[in-house]
Amino acid sequence: MAIERLFRRRAFSRNLLGALILIAGPLGCGEEGVTETTIRKTVTVEKLPEVVLKAAQKKLPDVKFSEAFENLEKGVTLQSYEVKGRDKKGKIREVRVSLTGEILEVE
Repeated sequence: MAIERLFRRRAFSRNLLGALILIAGPLGCGEEGVTETTIRKTVTVEKLPEVVLKAAQKKLPDVKFSEAFENLEKGVTLQSYEVKGRDKKGKIREVRVSLTGEILEVE
């Protein structure tokens, strides 16, 4: 009986540790300027401000953008946009753009 309880505790501990790593891992690996209180809200590429889309297209001219996100600090204050798509070789590319069209990060 004691061995069975010990096994259950260890299995639970391993499962709990795995869950915590999955949850906490992405929070600690944030992009510069994007914090754990930043919420990504999906928007259509067509809804992006013209200055943001033009900056993204200028930085990555070979990319066909298909996804866009608003980065909202604490779910309220708009901080930046992320625009994502694929280049001619099929590689996924992403660019983070400020509200004024400044390129903040490219992946």
